[in-house]
Amino acid sequence: MRQLKPDVVEKRKRDLLQWIIHYYIKTSRPVASSAIATESGVDLSSATIRNILSELEQEGYLHQPHASAGRVPTDKGYRFYVDYLVSIQRLAADEKQKIERQYSRHISELDTLLSETSKLLSRASHGAGLVLSTHLRQHVLKRIEIIAVSGRNGLAILVTEEGLVRHWPITLPFEATPRHLTVINRFLNENLRGCCVSEARRVVTERLRELESEFREVSDLARTLLDEMAHVVVPEALYVDGADNILVSADDFADLAEVQGLMRLLNEKRALAGLLEQEIRAEEKGAAEAGHLPGVRIGLESGIPALAGMSLVSRVYRHKGHPVGVLGILGSKRMEYSRMLGLVDYVGSLVTREMQSWTGEDEERHG
Repeated sequence: MRQLKPDVVEKRKRDLLQWIIHYYIKTSRPVASSAIATESGVDLSSATIRNILSELEQEGYLHQPHASAGRVPTDKGYRFYVDYLVSIQRLAADEKQKIERQYSRHISELDTLLSETSKLLSRASHGAGLVLSTHLRQHVLKRIEIIAVSGRNGLAILVTEEGLVRHWPITLPFEATPRHLTVINRFLNENLRGCCVSEARRVVTERLRELESEFREVSDLARTLLDEMAHVVVPEALYVDGADNILVSADDFADLAEVQGLMRLLNEKRALAGLLEQEIRAEEKGAAEAGHLPGVRIGLESGIPALAGMSLVSRVYRHKGHPVGVLGILGSKRMEYSRMLGLVDYVGSLVTREMQSWTGEDEERHG
């Protein structure tokens, strides 16, 4: 007869003890071996179950009120159960250290931070890591600048307070001198620093009406730059990593069509981004009663048929007290919910802390 490894035997015994205590708490009835065989879902023979019950009783985790009754937990058994629950709701210390190391190097751009965060969530959970950035038009401008390259060719650079960095080639309406560029860069930053990206064109247009006659060339260049900004700032950015991990749980789906539908959803991103944006809007309206804690959408609670076989654990992250994005984990409905909740909550706090550090450094430089 095949002998099981000691660690496998011990895990099987602990898993069974956990189920017994959970069942007893739920029903208040002593747990008989017949109930375990029919209701627990374990693939064990009746003789094996009786042997494990006997061992757990000898070790002081269970006791039998009288010979014909089932088992009930002892204080030692309850202590095992409580310690187990606490441990699965808290990330292991070595796992936290591993995540900290991912953030130990300074990440100074939002794109990099969010992309790395989705990868980290995927690796740590063996599911699909999701991070949604808010509409970039809502970002606050920190700096916008034009750099001369050659002739009428230049490079425009945009930086937001949230850490977004964009740069793109621009054709200047005239061959700009260093003085021209100094004037336009100073003008744009004096008027746009601290302004929402979506409001930039209106703010500059109003200001230019006052200066049109004196700064005609400056006006033309500013309009060109702001027109092109609309093409490089996309409505939203959803970073998804580890989608192929979901295929490991393909047996959770009814058929291949469900798997294909989920893969299309992850590739197209639009519906998934819309789902995550609902959480940002709820935070903005003060409708989220759970504060900053992660939330869980199970199956069709998401409102998306392709997610019927999945669960989504997510949390809004903030910048200067305002919700600016969502991160989360998409995985099987059989995921370890306590661990996933802890993981999402912990990584969310890391993202918030990292973004706050950028603001602190900027204020020190300008203090």
